[in-house]
Amino acid sequence: MTLRMFSIIGESLNFGGRRLELIARVAWLPVLLLLIVDMATTFAYLSAIEGRIITFADVNSLLQAKQHFAQYAQNGWATAPGKMGVIALANAVLSIMLVSSFMAPLIRYAGLGDRPGPGLIRLAFGVDQIRFIVAGFASALFGLVLAILPAAGAGFFVMKYIIDAMSQTMASFPDPESLHTIEFVTSGQVIFESGAAWIYDLALPFAAAAPFALLVWVLAVLHFHPRNRPNAGEGGNIVMRSAVVLVIAGALVGSLYTFLRTAAMLSMSQSVETSGARKNFSGTGVNAILVFATISAILVGYINLRLFAWPGVAVCRRSMALGQTLQVTRGWNIIRLPVIVALIGLFLFTAMIAINVIILPMVLSTLELLFKATETSTRLVNSGAKGEWVLPLFVWIWNFFKIAVNFLWAFFSYGVLAGLYGRLYRDSEQSV
Repeated sequence: MTLRMFSIIGESLNFGGRRLELIARVAWLPVLLLLIVDMATTFAYLSAIEGRIITFADVNSLLQAKQHFAQYAQNGWATAPGKMGVIALANAVLSIMLVSSFMAPLIRYAGLGDRPGPGLIRLAFGVDQIRFIVAGFASALFGLVLAILPAAGAGFFVMKYIIDAMSQTMASFPDPESLHTIEFVTSGQVIFESGAAWIYDLALPFAAAAPFALLVWVLAVLHFHPRNRPNAGEGGNIVMRSAVVLVIAGALVGSLYTFLRTAAMLSMSQSVETSGARKNFSGTGVNAILVFATISAILVGYINLRLFAWPGVAVCRRSMALGQTLQVTRGWNIIRLPVIVALIGLFLFTAMIAINVIILPMVLSTLELLFKATETSTRLVNSGAKGEWVLPLFVWIWNFFKIAVNFLWAFFSYGVLAGLYGRLYRDSEQSV
């Protein structure tokens, strides 16, 4: 089974567009409650930071409240971590429950044609929603347990041992003619000055990460076995496949490591400007972190891609069994799927920017012309005095229009995601 990228993208967008009325009917109440939960969470955070109840009497708008929270969030986590953690957990639980309440029926509609029941007030939460949440959470958890924890544990101890070794104090005799002239230096300084820092900064971290890198290579070689690639024939050349996979996997690991290292260097260069510290990784264990972060990111990405379709499969099959979930990303589909997701995401992001940066300003220009025309009309009928109701009316119209447009965009985006999950479920069933 080969994922037909443009067919899947088109069907997902088509579901979000053609079923917009039904999506809005199913999702309007949960989405509205999501906004209320977000607002309540912001004020709860501010209350925890300030140590008293914060309301709209203390701030002019929700935007200002969010700006205050962004400014003082770090202080809040430092002074009241328990309260902040409880608020964050409550927000996450409520948000996930609200999203699942409409995503589960929409996915079943997209995948099976099982139309949601009638009614304008819908806020369901049952077994289907639980399956959607558990499958989504489990896919992320598998990535954490199977990839991040082993690599992170190894990386932590490698970094710890490197720092311990580099921090050992030892005696130095800078004047060989006098044994009375003694300086105490760290092993890191001696190693750095001797030019052997690369052993601790690169050789040891890469050697410790070698088993995980080998795991990535073996997984890739097995993943692209001819039986997982339609029309690839039987057997295949395992030597050639192993060599090609090694080159591609090596390029991927190298590119990601270079990106992370560059980002770390930029971050350190900023701290150097303020602290005057030496701009160098030697003895810091940073390379150990970067090496294991690279391997972990690749393993987690692979696992999450393999399980990407699981929430949709679980909801449509009404079972937590994987079913044919792994068939969706067999062979070259492991590359096609992220391309599909990236293109859909790019379209949604571009359209969102176009709506808020181009379309809404154009509508505002038209609305301003109507405002001026209405204001002029009131002057004509009121002997030159403008109606005081005109400006508040148009302000309310404008704000309501902006809110309505963004609500519709949210409905469309959720519909596209439901359409994608539904299509991936059907593709998985066709692979049986």
